[in-house]
Amino acid sequence: MNVLWRSVVGKLWMTIIGLVTVVLLILTMLLVQFFDGFYYDQHSENLKTMANKVSVIFETYDDKNRALQTAKELVEVSRTSLTVLAPGGIVQESFDERVQDIHPQVFVSDPQLQRVFEEGIPIVERGHFSVTNTEEEIFEIDGIIVGVPLIMNGQQSGAVYLYQSLEVINKTTNEAKKLILYAAGIAIVLTTVFAFFLSTRITAPLRQMKSAAVRMAEGDFKSRVSHLTNDEIGDLSHTFNHMAAQLNDSIHALSQEKEQLSNILRSMADGVMTLDDKGNVVLMNPPAENMLNTWRYEESVTNKEALPKVFMNIYEKVIETEEEHVGAISAQGRYWTIIMAPLYNKEVIRGAVAVIRDMTDEKRLDKLRKDFLANVSHELRTPLSMMQGYSEALVDDIVASPEERKELSSIIYDESVRMGRLVNELLDLARMEAGHVELKLEKVEVDPIIQKTIKKFINLAKEQEVVLESNLVNTEHLYEVDADRLEQILTNLIDNAIRHTSKHGYVTVSSHEDDQYLYLSVRDNGDGIPEEDLPFIFERFYKADKARTRGKSGKGTGLGLSIVKHLVEAHGGQIQAHSKAGEGTTFSIQLPKA
Repeated sequence: MNVLWRSVVGKLWMTIIGLVTVVLLILTMLLVQFFDGFYYDQHSENLKTMANKVSVIFETYDDKNRALQTAKELVEVSRTSLTVLAPGGIVQESFDERVQDIHPQVFVSDPQLQRVFEEGIPIVERGHFSVTNTEEEIFEIDGIIVGVPLIMNGQQSGAVYLYQSLEVINKTTNEAKKLILYAAGIAIVLTTVFAFFLSTRITAPLRQMKSAAVRMAEGDFKSRVSHLTNDEIGDLSHTFNHMAAQLNDSIHALSQEKEQLSNILRSMADGVMTLDDKGNVVLMNPPAENMLNTWRYEESVTNKEALPKVFMNIYEKVIETEEEHVGAISAQGRYWTIIMAPLYNKEVIRGAVAVIRDMTDEKRLDKLRKDFLANVSHELRTPLSMMQGYSEALVDDIVASPEERKELSSIIYDESVRMGRLVNELLDLARMEAGHVELKLEKVEVDPIIQKTIKKFINLAKEQEVVLESNLVNTEHLYEVDADRLEQILTNLIDNAIRHTSKHGYVTVSSHEDDQYLYLSVRDNGDGIPEEDLPFIFERFYKADKARTRGKSGKGTGLGLSIVKHLVEAHGGQIQAHSKAGEGTTFSIQLPKA
């Protein structure tokens, strides 16, 4: 019932049925009252007419028995009781068995009925009356009673009473009531069918609009309602379809704008983060999320909603001063600059937006620039000082013998050669980093190039008491490489390996191949590289030896591995270093065959 009452069909149906029921009930009550009064008046008039006829019969008939017989036949047709009373209420004649049972001294004790004797006027009464005799025997009259005076020879000689039970009237009235109730029931049934049909007809478009609205709420903005009628509901359906079309266009435009904004944020190199007025993250792009993940990893924070304290301090300043603020944060060796500004909803601050810029590369480049200046200055200052000192000795004739003069001149020459090599390497490295590496690619065999390079270091290896050996694949496959650059790569790696390997150590040059790549490696069992220095060995001037010594030969510039990396990458390959301090180092090169 609650479900039915909550629906439009139920409400409309119940309203119509209720209204019709109330109207029919009122109409039934009025009709019952009307028929009740009508039958009462009709019976009263009939009884009064019959009473007058009986009175006329008694007045006109000389034969008393004939008059009684005629009156009896008249009243029996209408199922009416007749009693004739003499003055004083004494019964003369009666066709009512109840009166006959208490005859002969019956009198009327009701004041309303006695008016026939006292005033000589006819009466018509409806109700409950009592009739008694001298012995106080009583019978009840419940119905309509009519009394008319009996005139004999111009004088009142008694009264004629006709009375009829209400059962006759009630039976007729009840039949009329049944007919009215049947008609009302039929009317209610017909009204129910009509109301249900009408409500269904009216609410069908509304149910369609409800279903369409539910589909729109679920994201289907293409749902439409068919125009079933040309009335106000049809206009409502047309308006609903127009609204759905406009909403579909608006949602589509918003989705495109949102997707465009999302793509812009995802493609930004800088991190973007939006916070609400309570400091909760509303939106952020991948760079910002990477910054938070890095910070949470370093601080061992498991709460994914937590923000760095520095970040929250900047946020509080922005909210308090309503101005832009700048800060910095670092984690896991990376550095970020945070620029945060307030967001307004009209004149009220609704949060803040932060732009997070990764400054790690800038700091690294700045450090490299400073280190480069320091390293170049250091690398040049030492040979210049030596050349200046020895040249002053030669100029001042401090050197006594020709042998010493020749030795000083040789030192000055060696240092000038080393300085020239340093400058050339710097120029080569600068060209490589600028992408101006010129390779003379030729299809050649690799094994002869490796063997040629190893032969150059046989004498140096013997001097250092280091075993230099090879383990080559012995393939005749031709590789498209720059032979001179490949020899330069191997030269740097083998030279480094010999200079950092102790006596009686070994250096092994190996090669092998598969379907796609050629693999070269230079392995030694020398000093090795500390783990913390391993990620930086391909940087310019970087040396794991913090004292900046140059091994046994003293000829290292710190540029060789950086040059090697650029040359390998120029060939489309990769180079990796694996090392443990005190166990040796392995440099692995991967070159594509094509």
